[in-house]
Amino acid sequence: MSYLRIILFISSTLFVLNLTAQDLSKEERKVEIFSSEEKDNLQLWFQNEVKRMDLNEEESNQYSSIIVYYIAKIARLDDKDKGYSEERFKKELNSLLDKQDKELEDLLTPEQFEIHQEIYGEFLRSAYRRWGVTND
Repeated sequence: MSYLRIILFISSTLFVLNLTAQDLSKEERKVEIFSSEEKDNLQLWFQNEVKRMDLNEEESNQYSSIIVYYIAKIARLDDKDKGYSEERFKKELNSLLDKQDKELEDLLTPEQFEIHQEIYGEFLRSAYRRWGVTND
């Protein structure tokens, strides 16, 4: 059951990120860093990796909720209308990641949090390359 929730979480995350806005100006501001196929592959990879954390159903639901919330916020950081410099972009991103980590540290065991950091670190390395920013 918890794996179904993880699948639903990732699917909903990707759905939220891919919603087509009826307002074209809103759509024109949006930047996609991963293709649909890449998102599908990331979703499968993430799902398989999260299994290693061995979360119970409640933990899985809370984890999914936190991740979805912050992914949605992070996905909007590089919208064209923001016009963030690389430095400002990284500052905003790191602020969101710090808040996310704080919430996850309260939820996960140290071992689970370590696995999360490993998984999320891989995802972020891919995203940094696509965004064209350095991770320092």
